[in-house]
Amino acid sequence: MELLKYIKKKILAIDYFLIFLICALSIFGIIVIGSITNINITGHSSEQQSQIIFFITGLILLLIFSLIDYKFILNGYWIIYALNLILLISVLFIGEGRGQVMRQIPLPLDLGTIQPSQFAKLFMLLFLSKFLDKYKEHINQFSMIIVTVILMAIPVLLIIIQPSLSAGLVVMLLSLTLIFLSGISYKLILTTLAGIVPILTLLILDIQQAPNHFFVNRILEPYQINRILTAFSPSDQTGDLFFQQYVARQALGSGQVVGQGLYGGIINQIGRLPEAHNDFIFAVIGEEFGFIGANLVIFTIFLLIIKCCYVAYKTPEPSGKFVAAGAGAILFFQTFIHIGVVTGELPNTGINLPFISHGGSSLWVLMIIMGIVINVGTDKPKKSIFEEED
Repeated sequence: MELLKYIKKKILAIDYFLIFLICALSIFGIIVIGSITNINITGHSSEQQSQIIFFITGLILLLIFSLIDYKFILNGYWIIYALNLILLISVLFIGEGRGQVMRQIPLPLDLGTIQPSQFAKLFMLLFLSKFLDKYKEHINQFSMIIVTVILMAIPVLLIIIQPSLSAGLVVMLLSLTLIFLSGISYKLILTTLAGIVPILTLLILDIQQAPNHFFVNRILEPYQINRILTAFSPSDQTGDLFFQQYVARQALGSGQVVGQGLYGGIINQIGRLPEAHNDFIFAVIGEEFGFIGANLVIFTIFLLIIKCCYVAYKTPEPSGKFVAAGAGAILFFQTFIHIGVVTGELPNTGINLPFISHGGSSLWVLMIIMGIVINVGTDKPKKSIFEEED
């Protein structure tokens, strides 16, 4: 009986405007994926159909995680961290992909595949939210900082060696954001930056010495170095990576103010832009819906980020603040990197546009995260019914 009352209160307190924003982005993404895969010509799009399934199942996951007490979930933070490592290590042994890129692991009973690097965002968000809350009084101790950095670095390195540089970057930026929000001393931040900036400067200088690198070729693959070089000097670069960003900018600019209309983007319809349904979908949005449509998408994602920040500000629980703020950080970093790549301002590293790009693992992870954010927003400063009585 108490459980039914709890569920009823949660349902009544759900932020349905937030769910509306999520659905609007996801449905719009499904429509754009249909255009990219020429559903107007062939009458069939397996990518669009699969995205519809991902969306429906994702909404179910969102509802489930909006009802389960997030504090109950966070209590198993070490189990969550261990599961994260198990999945990431599994990629090294049973991973599937193209060429040397192995990012997916098969599910049993031929249920498809999942991408552990996407789930790492969720797992690290939950783990660090509880871990930093529990040990926040010691966050400025040197030993605590070392432990936290090691716990962050292990999954990031496992993601990068798949390789999945973009996912590893998002996990690292998320982790650093949560560490910053935990109340770490500004002196430590400045000291760290004083050490990192010279290292990054040397790294960039060595990258620009291509092909006679001193050390960067020992830590980065040739195609990763080429992606960074393309960002530094796009006019001097050739090859597939440069071609993608060049065509993406062409498509984005050709939409002008109002766009060429759904199914009307010439570059999109002739299939000239590789990976348009995920890594470069914003270029198609710009071509077919123009400056206005592209900015409406950005504004909608911005509203979601603001919602996350508001939940973080409002909730009394520190761990809840970390979860909501971290969710906003994930949305911001993914959007910033995706648009930066499409516009040629950042190196070409594939990353999904939140809720819009094609991909089951990415959409499910974001749905679960937003479900937990909704859960945090409906939480009251009372003892959870899942917690034991004293």
